[in-house]
Amino acid sequence: MIHNASIEKYRAPIGAVEKGEDITLRLFGLPKNTDSVDVIYYSENFHRELRMKQRGDCCEKVITMPEECCIIWYYFRIWEADHCYFYGAKPGVTQGEGTTYGESPGCFQITVYEKGFDTPRWMSKGIMYQIFPDRFCKGNPRNLERGENHHRRMGRDVYIHKEWEERPLFGPLPGKQFYDPCDYFGGDLEGIISQLDELKKLGVTCIYLNPIGEAASNHRYNTSDYKKVDPFLGTNEDFKRLCKIAKEKRIHVILDGVYSHTGDDSVYFNKKGNYPGYGAYQGPESPYYDWYTFHEDGTYESWWGFQSLPEVKEMNDKFVNYIITGKNSVLKHWLSLGASGFRLDVADELPDEFIFLMRKTLKSVFKNHVLLGEVWEDVTTKESYGIKRKYALGDGLDSAMNYPFKVNTTNYLLGYVDAYAMQEFLLGQQCNYPKPFYYAVMNLLSSHDIPRIRTTFASGMNETLPSREKQAEYVITSKMDKQGARLTRLAMAIQFFIPGMPCIYYGDEYGMHGFMDPFNRETFYKNDVQVYQELKEITSLRSKEKVLQTGYALYFAVNKNVLAMVRFVANQKDVFGEKCGNKALLMLVNPTDQKEKVVFDLRMKKEGVPEKEHKALIQNLENKVIREEVAPFDYKIIELS
Repeated sequence: MIHNASIEKYRAPIGAVEKGEDITLRLFGLPKNTDSVDVIYYSENFHRELRMKQRGDCCEKVITMPEECCIIWYYFRIWEADHCYFYGAKPGVTQGEGTTYGESPGCFQITVYEKGFDTPRWMSKGIMYQIFPDRFCKGNPRNLERGENHHRRMGRDVYIHKEWEERPLFGPLPGKQFYDPCDYFGGDLEGIISQLDELKKLGVTCIYLNPIGEAASNHRYNTSDYKKVDPFLGTNEDFKRLCKIAKEKRIHVILDGVYSHTGDDSVYFNKKGNYPGYGAYQGPESPYYDWYTFHEDGTYESWWGFQSLPEVKEMNDKFVNYIITGKNSVLKHWLSLGASGFRLDVADELPDEFIFLMRKTLKSVFKNHVLLGEVWEDVTTKESYGIKRKYALGDGLDSAMNYPFKVNTTNYLLGYVDAYAMQEFLLGQQCNYPKPFYYAVMNLLSSHDIPRIRTTFASGMNETLPSREKQAEYVITSKMDKQGARLTRLAMAIQFFIPGMPCIYYGDEYGMHGFMDPFNRETFYKNDVQVYQELKEITSLRSKEKVLQTGYALYFAVNKNVLAMVRFVANQKDVFGEKCGNKALLMLVNPTDQKEKVVFDLRMKKEGVPEKEHKALIQNLENKVIREEVAPFDYKIIELS
């Protein structure tokens, strides 16, 4: 028997679908003594069993998706006399070809999302660049002085680095018991403005800034004032000017929105009394008191137990008004200064209703503003605090940070999993994510929260890392660095070839190294110019070829080592039905130390793409059978039509 959830012969249409849509499911190859077959499908709100119609060795059933956004799971039950067995997804996956089970079958997934859901097309077509502001570029030396004076006046510890090349602090200051991220190098908004032309040359169309609001730390996730640029970085006028100049260069700027907690040393909580007026810590007379949860003993709810980060009640009317809906809300404040949207910190810790309201308000200002979420797992099946999240189903996020892409790509290139596993991952996201969401997903390899990709490949440590002190002492040899460089090159090639918005973490374009925070937040330097030259070729190709932006994607493993990907347009229209010239590009990736000779027939590769488009692709090709060689630790891009 066979049912392949990623091929239209067995499931039509494939992929995520809008609510209320019909799906046809087929199971082929039934044994002659089959009496009946049922399809069993369910969500968190219902469970249904339907008898399928048999025609020879095939059974078929059309099921209508519910009028609510949800994730549906399904499998088949086969009856032979008094005996029954099951057919479901293979263990660990929810798409592709299934297998038989005696009991407890795996389930195939159907993602049901909101009708008419769409995302800004500039995300699908663009290239993102992430900046940790203090460490990118110095612009106005007076900002360093202004910032130091302001924060010292507030009674905060401040350490100013004398040299740009120094290493960030990673331990307590002398006389202090605990590490405090209170060291500054002087990167600012003016510095970012000065580098816009360089970013434009790299093909960047969107800058994502880590928090810029006033805060008592260099990372600024402990917000002190949501509406004011930190003095170390400049002023609100500087931000407005950054957005204006960036817009002239067709570069969007999005901000980090930190709304699950504030800092204790803030206008809103004011635990240390540094701000005029009453903060919540001063008592119920504060206008912000209702934002927080206080206990009878004087303690309060805090983010992950950190008392410096008092947790807010996101759905409190006063908080919602201040952040989202008010006439001069935080959201509208930054949009009025030129921001193109927000990346939501710890999105899975914000209520869906908060995210839904933020989207509604954001889009009412301008439909092409963007709302990204920090989510570390599969966004469609994420569950937090016992609640199945629905922010990826059309009413919430435009898209999310694609940490699973980083993890799976790294595991594949390091040889921890083979090309078949990488194919399953890519196919799973392609079929499970709503199409507008998938083509806007933020494909990253490094960020401020994980080691830099070159260090990951050089060290071979993907997810498990030693202590901060051991990271500081860790020596990457030239041999290890060579390994890091060649595997990073392959990772970036994959990153810029698949659908979504590839994101470069500042300095990765020059092969910067760095383990976890704070070593992944060192000041910008040009470690390897060759990386930049090769990356520029890839970004140029991505910017030039529409097929790499909104074309269809076909993934398959040629063998256990070589991953193949085809991006194509075959009927003069892209995946969104918009006019686009026919073209097909093939990428082959070989992460091994041996030359690979590959032979495969493209007519047999059709998972994840509509049957009509696949037929058109094959008709447009002169050579259906591909015969190529790929050098060790190399990739090859071939134009097929």
